[in-house]
Amino acid sequence: DNGGILVDESTRKRRDLWIRKILVVGLFIGLSILFTITFYINGRLGIDSDGSFHFSRVEEIYRNLKEGSFFTFIATHTFHNSGVGSFLFYPSVFIYPWATLRFIFDPLRAFYVWYGLVMFLTMAIAYYVMFKFSQRRIRAIIFAIFYAISAYHLYLGLKNYVIGEFIAYTFVPLVMYGFYEVVFGDAKKWPLLSMGVALLLYSHLLSTVMAVAIMAVIFIISLICGRIPDKARWSALAKSVGLALLLSAWMIYPFITDYLKSDLGTPLPGFSFQYTMQEFWAASLENSATNRGIGIALLIAALFGWYFVKSDRRERIIYALGLTFIVLSTSLFPYSVLQRVESLSFLQVIQFPYRFSVYSSFFLAIVLSLMVTRLFDNKKKYQRIVTLLGVVSVASLLYFNSVTLMIDRISDPDPNVMLRETDDRFATVPQGAVLDHANYKLLFDYLVLYGETDYYPKRSFANNYITTNPAAQSIILHHVKVGEKVIEKTPVVAPNEITYQVALKKKATVDLPIIVYPGTKVYVNGKNVSHETSKRGTVMLKLNQGTYKITTRYEMSKIYYSMLFIALLSWGGLAIVGVRKCYTH
Repeated sequence: DNGGILVDESTRKRRDLWIRKILVVGLFIGLSILFTITFYINGRLGIDSDGSFHFSRVEEIYRNLKEGSFFTFIATHTFHNSGVGSFLFYPSVFIYPWATLRFIFDPLRAFYVWYGLVMFLTMAIAYYVMFKFSQRRIRAIIFAIFYAISAYHLYLGLKNYVIGEFIAYTFVPLVMYGFYEVVFGDAKKWPLLSMGVALLLYSHLLSTVMAVAIMAVIFIISLICGRIPDKARWSALAKSVGLALLLSAWMIYPFITDYLKSDLGTPLPGFSFQYTMQEFWAASLENSATNRGIGIALLIAALFGWYFVKSDRRERIIYALGLTFIVLSTSLFPYSVLQRVESLSFLQVIQFPYRFSVYSSFFLAIVLSLMVTRLFDNKKKYQRIVTLLGVVSVASLLYFNSVTLMIDRISDPDPNVMLRETDDRFATVPQGAVLDHANYKLLFDYLVLYGETDYYPKRSFANNYITTNPAAQSIILHHVKVGEKVIEKTPVVAPNEITYQVALKKKATVDLPIIVYPGTKVYVNGKNVSHETSKRGTVMLKLNQGTYKITTRYEMSKIYYSMLFIALLSWGGLAIVGVRKCYTH
């Protein structure tokens, strides 16, 4: 009888646990829908900043998928058919779902559905991390919600469409938690660090560099403070690095084969957009989606968190890190002095100090979750439910307060702000322009605002100042150079390949407006031929008199596909192990 009672009790506890998990998932699904529904119903989008870059990338992937090609390496349909390698060197993994949603929804609603999915994933991962860290379900829920609705996160996703960093924001908690466990906690959880770093690399390369650098600094400080890892931790750290490489080698491979062997143009390093502490304070109080602040909720954590963390060393360190990253994200840190130190010039790769707001948001959301959790202590069950509903309601109000300007912009916009046709071949999207289903395709007639010529050869890059760069202009205008003569031609495009028809009356050098990379192959009338690189960094051939169909195609090495296969096997193995652990627990 006692055995039966124990079995029933165990079954009841397992059932209750699953009910709690389902309720949490349901809450996050509900919030993701709430955060998205207004934009989805409206169906318009206020294009800004990095938006044209990422919408062009998604459009390219969508068209390639539609034509039956899964892999996208170069831009042939978009970026003015230049064959630029924006997909070789800028991660695209997590925008594939967005492109796939295009088969179900119109282009703008596909984005909003994808945005809602990323918000859900952000909350789910943040919840998992905080629950493992604190063993408090309420705290995990609060952390997940406030981390997801950080003003900086909403700036990345809905204000300026900085999509790479927006996706990377999702995986920062997993990276930091994995690092914490390997160095300070349970070293057996080392695969979490590997998975976090790999997922970060699949999202945004610079975010990965910053995360690794931050972990390295924290690790070095811990060594200086006398916390020397034992053999088991060193082993766990080594294994996590090894697994991360297995999961990521296929992403790194094009950098080794194509980027390092080419002299390509990339965004300028530096410490631009340094905001003052006064601007940080004002923007945070305003609570709008911005790169200047972190929102009012996290500002409260920064101001009053010291009282709640003072009795716990671990929480004090987290609070101190949150304040440190606030300083690093503003001009309070002496970047102007640092910029003059030549030996530290490599630090300028961060470009914008406000990027540290990711980490101030992360650490201060942890502090805020501790502060709010105190409201639930010593309360009865129904009181906890009411309190939780109150906290979720406040968070929802703060979210809509943050995105009010975006909602206002797309609600009954003046017809003059709707994106229009343009005859200017070098026009960029006007400030304040709004897209809807009718004018969406016009977006690709404009130059990408930031990044049209990223990964062009440096000789045609000129820091993206296209209007002062004749070489870049000639590529964008589809200028085919036959000897000294310039002809504007319309290419025929397909996934990862561009074709031009050329008729020569005599032997001549033909320079096509297609960017050359080490993986570029050229076929003349179906036959693979050798090619040269022109002064503008494009495909150049010497041909005799005749009519030619010249196809330039990017062909990836078999080694890449082998590495991708190994990564997929590794992910499969991790998934199987994870499912087994869930089942046994």
